[in-house]
Amino acid sequence: MIEVRFERVIDLSYPVDEDPPRELPIDPPRIYATATIERDGYFEGRVDLSGHCSTHIDAPALMYADGKTVDQIDPWRLYGRAVLMDFSFLKPGATITQGMIQRWINRYGDIPEGIILFIYTGMQRYVGQPIYNRQWIGLDGNAASFLCSKGIKLIGSDSPNIDCVEGKELDFPAHHTFLKHDIPNVENLTNLDKLPREFFVVVAPMKLAKSSGAPARVFAFV
Repeated sequence: MIEVRFERVIDLSYPVDEDPPRELPIDPPRIYATATIERDGYFEGRVDLSGHCSTHIDAPALMYADGKTVDQIDPWRLYGRAVLMDFSFLKPGATITQGMIQRWINRYGDIPEGIILFIYTGMQRYVGQPIYNRQWIGLDGNAASFLCSKGIKLIGSDSPNIDCVEGKELDFPAHHTFLKHDIPNVENLTNLDKLPREFFVVVAPMKLAKSSGAPARVFAFV
């Protein structure tokens, strides 16, 4: 049994609105009313959107034809103890390497097996600016492989892409590495600057069938 003691809950997710954070060239959602109070006596809205906009989760099906879709992600991977790695001192466009992660470990201690790992890059400061989608901070393939060897169960970041900029041009090695190991990744997180190094987290994506991604509400308990 897990006992969680906390004083407050921090929402780490963006709303799904007409212009949420997202990687280009993903289109913005289309939000419109299908019923109104004035016309129908009640309000109902419809949202047409990609599963990969705003704060969202990537499932293995994103990169693998036989990979799990969002509704098939093991719930065990979506909650638990979490660790925050702070790389917000890096400049936009930087790459997080295995060496950087090892230096963090040397300073703060090893990554426990079965942990959820969030990477604070500082890119949340640039949401709404062109640089957010062009010069984000992400992991290279070796860093992703190293983290997989530590036995993490989920990875998240405040960047629009878990891969570094160069990785996108190399067929997304970080995405492939994590998802090959059945490790979902969460992108476009926010409020990571408000977190301590260790906390408890719940990642709650929409339980979409036949989808490689889904918007997610993410709560940290600190």
